[in-house]
Amino acid sequence: MTAFALGVCFTDSAGAQQISRTYCGKDGKAHIVYRDNSELAIDPVVRQVGCEHLTVAGDGATVGWSVLAENCCTSYPIPTSVIVYRNRKQAVISPGQMVWDWRFVDNGRRVAVLSGPVHGEATEAALYDAHNARLLGEWNGKGMLPNWATGWEDKFLEQR
Repeated sequence: MTAFALGVCFTDSAGAQQISRTYCGKDGKAHIVYRDNSELAIDPVVRQVGCEHLTVAGDGATVGWSVLAENCCTSYPIPTSVIVYRNRKQAVISPGQMVWDWRFVDNGRRVAVLSGPVHGEATEAALYDAHNARLLGEWNGKGMLPNWATGWEDKFLEQR
């Protein structure tokens, strides 16, 4: 599977606003509530009908979520991308298949994404730079397990 990603570079700033909490609103948008109680609703990306798995990175200033999009072959939307947001800049990670799981690595500097078909086994785990969505590494369930993919090895059972 070939992964592709679109992104915008983040500016590293020590003065980044700290996030208090996040949620997906009834409007399908990701909402970020900062510690000063200000709130920001993020405009959806193309085809986005909702969001899920909103997570604040260990740095407290970076947040990510799965983008839900309509799917022709299911009666429910599926996660197709991961958005990483910091300081009003976002990176969009789109692995080309359904996002099964994802997580921040290194306090939010990198993002690990597990993807595959809607039904079946995972086909790829990939590591991305959280600032620009650049692909840093891939693992297909065979060979040495990278540290960032720990816990996902059982998702590749049929391929081993």
